[in-house]
Amino acid sequence: MSTNTELIRASYAAFRRGDIDAATALFDPGIEWTHPDGMEDYGLGGTKKGIDEVRAFMARARTVFSELRQEPREFLESGDRVVVIGVHHMRGARSGVTGTVRFVHTWRLADGRATHFEDHHDTYDVRRIVDAGDAAHGDGADSPGRIVQTGLAFWQAKTLHTAVELRLFTELAAAGPLDAGQLRTRLGLHGRGLRDFLDGLVSMGLLEREDGRYHNLPGPDAFLDEAKPDGFIGGLLEVASQQWWQPWSRLGEALRTGERQNNVHGGEDPFTALYSDPERARRFQRAMTGGSTGSIAALIDRLPWSEHRTVADVGCSEGALLSRVLRAHEHLTGIGFDLPVVEPLFGETVAEAGLGDRLSFQAGDFFADPLPQADLIVFGHVLHDWDLETKRMLLRKAYEALPDGGRVVVYEALIDDGRRHNTFALMMSLHMLVESSGGFDYTGADCRGWMAEAGFRNCYVQHLAGPESMIVGIK
Repeated sequence: MSTNTELIRASYAAFRRGDIDAATALFDPGIEWTHPDGMEDYGLGGTKKGIDEVRAFMARARTVFSELRQEPREFLESGDRVVVIGVHHMRGARSGVTGTVRFVHTWRLADGRATHFEDHHDTYDVRRIVDAGDAAHGDGADSPGRIVQTGLAFWQAKTLHTAVELRLFTELAAAGPLDAGQLRTRLGLHGRGLRDFLDGLVSMGLLEREDGRYHNLPGPDAFLDEAKPDGFIGGLLEVASQQWWQPWSRLGEALRTGERQNNVHGGEDPFTALYSDPERARRFQRAMTGGSTGSIAALIDRLPWSEHRTVADVGCSEGALLSRVLRAHEHLTGIGFDLPVVEPLFGETVAEAGLGDRLSFQAGDFFADPLPQADLIVFGHVLHDWDLETKRMLLRKAYEALPDGGRVVVYEALIDDGRRHNTFALMMSLHMLVESSGGFDYTGADCRGWMAEAGFRNCYVQHLAGPESMIVGIK
């Protein structure tokens, strides 16, 4: 039988994955859930009773915070109580400001169910995060300061890009907490501006500083350390810094002409040009893996894999999705479908994962060739690269390649149906404007419609991670 501490640990782990059902499975139906007063004007605080009220509280919190993650650091158990000491990592949805707030959580359990929960933290520190735009600039979300902060957001982006390019997070993960002088030596830096650089990363919620020494926070440690390839997303940020910066500086030209602004000119297909440079192609493949990390982790648990035997990933790149899905579901075999030049790096992934007997590569061009036959076909970050007719063509080809009862899965940063809230997805669609000849992002309703046109039924949208969701259709 699990101890109370083990049960509570499992609930925090589920919250971190975004699996609210698993996180609340521990709760007694009549649980009392208490948060401190001081956030009443945001609809937070006070005591909620029952799982429905707790879920409503959580839904409300997601409108106040665009990021809210608990980092439990210490668990203390005595009798029917578990006390958890840790840190909230927060980003204000309106302010865009990140920060950390220390907490003490007290849990009371009976017969393996949580009957009482209380969160103790300083709401003044929370308000400094969610009210930061108001406090700093004096006149709320419509203030000049908020506009300036948005207009200069590239400062923070370039600071993060530079930290990744310097391998700062990898160095701290390997060497432990280091002071500014030690980092100056290890990274080969001059020293001028270094404290501002490091403390800026602290203020952005990417590093922590204690007693003058810096260390990674859990998120950057998991996702920005090159030694952790399953989670590493730094390749995406390196490509953004090195290859996407200049095209975006010509966004106005793209809007005036409708033409892409990357370094490929004339009628040449951008992927042909990309893969003609092996080093650039490798960086691109690593970036695509990095950009898919959260969605891949969610897909492993959120599809009925037991109903299928074979899976094909169209536009598989280096094979990260298939290798992780097949390791988690040992009954599956997989096919990666992509241009021939992709095969060497895909082969490296297969060899490293020890999946040579279950995972194969099929070279092809989806404009000219049929798609691989499989029970489930995945398009990850593929459809948005292309114009509407190509999107429809690929879904028709998927329908032709699937058996009755087979599934097509499309995952992207979906624009919300009202086109008001998922800023990341809307910016991604602008990215397609500057980087592709006809690509654009779309809503879940758009894609469900295209799937229905191709013949798919029971089409639905399900959130995966961050700004990304999947659309699933059944043949």
